[in-house]
Amino acid sequence: MNDFTKLRFHEEEILVKILEDDFALKNYYEIFDNEEGLKNVVNSLLSSGVKLNSVIAPRLHQICSDVKQKLDFNEDIDFYIVSSVEFNAYSINGFGYVPHMICLTSSLVQMFKDDELAFVIGHEIGHIMFKHSQLSIVSSILSKSDSQSVSTQAQNIFVRWHKYAEISSDRMGFIAQPNLETVGKVFFKLASGLSEEHLNFNIQEYLKQLEHIKDMSRGDFFSSHPSSLVRLKCLELFSQSELYPDCRKTSINTSGLNEEMHSILDLLEYHPRTDDQKSAVEFIASVGMYVACGDRDINPNELEYLYSLLDNYTSQPEKYLVFNDYDEIVARKNAICEHYAETNNELKYWLCERMGILAICDGKFDESEKVLLFELAERLEIREERMREIIRWASGYMRPRGQHGGNFFKG
Repeated sequence: MNDFTKLRFHEEEILVKILEDDFALKNYYEIFDNEEGLKNVVNSLLSSGVKLNSVIAPRLHQICSDVKQKLDFNEDIDFYIVSSVEFNAYSINGFGYVPHMICLTSSLVQMFKDDELAFVIGHEIGHIMFKHSQLSIVSSILSKSDSQSVSTQAQNIFVRWHKYAEISSDRMGFIAQPNLETVGKVFFKLASGLSEEHLNFNIQEYLKQLEHIKDMSRGDFFSSHPSSLVRLKCLELFSQSELYPDCRKTSINTSGLNEEMHSILDLLEYHPRTDDQKSAVEFIASVGMYVACGDRDINPNELEYLYSLLDNYTSQPEKYLVFNDYDEIVARKNAICEHYAETNNELKYWLCERMGILAICDGKFDESEKVLLFELAERLEIREERMREIIRWASGYMRPRGQHGGNFFKG
């Protein structure tokens, strides 16, 4: 028996652990298990779609059965066709209450050939195999809840996890249909909405578009799925790696695969590009940490506020909030303040206002914090009276006092 779950994208597993343990989202799984809701979904599909079997759709049913067998997946799955002009497929985990469900739209079935459908079905079985529905349901419900606040950090991890989950499931699709040309046609058709009747597919020519994306350095972080080009390139790397069971070429070792995957997946992120943006990020990170942890201890409200400020410039604020020690924070704080004093960039007033909010967002405003803000004003060559105005303005953002967090330095 093959354990294909070992092929799951390692970075996705890390994000799952962070969401389940660090943010305690595992505690929601049983709460959001909904037997009645799942039975309603089944009734809806039976009423509005067509459930595949060997009599109604012998060819399609056989493809589904073959893919299940190839992936050695023995849990019950019901396959449905639903009418839609969209090229789409989706899976619904039955959580033991009802059989799992995989739905293919009519347009997808009409456009795709049998081998292409095999990849799509394998991909959807991958979602079921890795139980992606658990976190997806929690993410969806919490994002719509008025009573549950999801931190900016958790929201970003959710967005990244959704994309990485697609990478994991793509690998299962590739095990089901291990032909890059075929998989490339799937992504090509999804991207163009056209078949070979209208366009000639060439995998290497298509992947050249990825180089243009690299040159533009613009992330696509908030789309629900990774770019088809990114997904195809990740599968190409996977197919050449020692992780892929049937790799016959000189294989990429796991470390090399992870390194190349990071390089490709970084195209989905966004980062500061201009000098002004880079300076603002450095100020928020270093000066923000200086204000927040003068006592080497950060309040969760302060950390969340810093994270949300950086989120305007980068999809990975956590990368900018790691320092070796307090001395590094002070040195970098001094350097960026000197930069803004010399250039007299008007942005320094906006940034100082944010530092004022940061100083009091834990629900208190100590004398030591006031001293830090006036020190900043002096370094930035901002008049004392102007800083007093900033502090008075920022006081309107006073938050309830929170519990203290831990040390945020490396090690």
